[in-house]
Amino acid sequence: MANKDAFYEQKEFDLITFGETMLRLSPPVNELISKSDSFKKHAGGAELNVACGVSLLGCRTGIITRLPKNQLGTFIKNRIRSSSVSDDFIIFDDTPEARVGIYYYENGAYPRKPTVVYDRKHSSITKIQENEIPEDIYTKTRMFYTSGITLALSENTRKLAISMIKKFKAAGSQIAFDVNYRANLWDEETARNTIKEILPFVDVLFISEESCRSNA
Repeated sequence: MANKDAFYEQKEFDLITFGETMLRLSPPVNELISKSDSFKKHAGGAELNVACGVSLLGCRTGIITRLPKNQLGTFIKNRIRSSSVSDDFIIFDDTPEARVGIYYYENGAYPRKPTVVYDRKHSSITKIQENEIPEDIYTKTRMFYTSGITLALSENTRKLAISMIKKFKAAGSQIAFDVNYRANLWDEETARNTIKEILPFVDVLFISEESCRSNA
């Protein structure tokens, strides 16, 4: 009951998310990735999409992420701000190896399904450190959200996400978690064990029937 009451306390943010913000490149509608010569760029990522959606409902949202300190990072930051999502917690990576995760998205045209090609390995967020997160963030929001994609990106993001879940929970925030299982990012056993570890801290859980069956 104490945690439910805390949810209705006045906080600076209604929702803060943690995850990778990516560069999405899409060919013109109905064109194939393999045949298109031009791509339109967007900012994307599961946690950013949630923050944007909640912002559209009139709530104050922010995202914790890590971007390369270059023109691509600036582009994504500007898109985050233009979506009325706070960029206060963006961390910029100025190392020579800094890179943004990329995914190519091809719209489906019946009966052809949409196609996604990822190029995200070793992106800047996979090297994020806990000391880069401001300690006072844990008392700033009514709800914290992350997903299984963030847990699967690297062992580093997994450990940090679990730590953040526990810290936000201890500070009175409710925890929302989307399993969002991706077999190309981690195996079922690792996913199952990790998700079972964080379930006691989760207040709102999103999971598909298929994921329930495969990760039970």
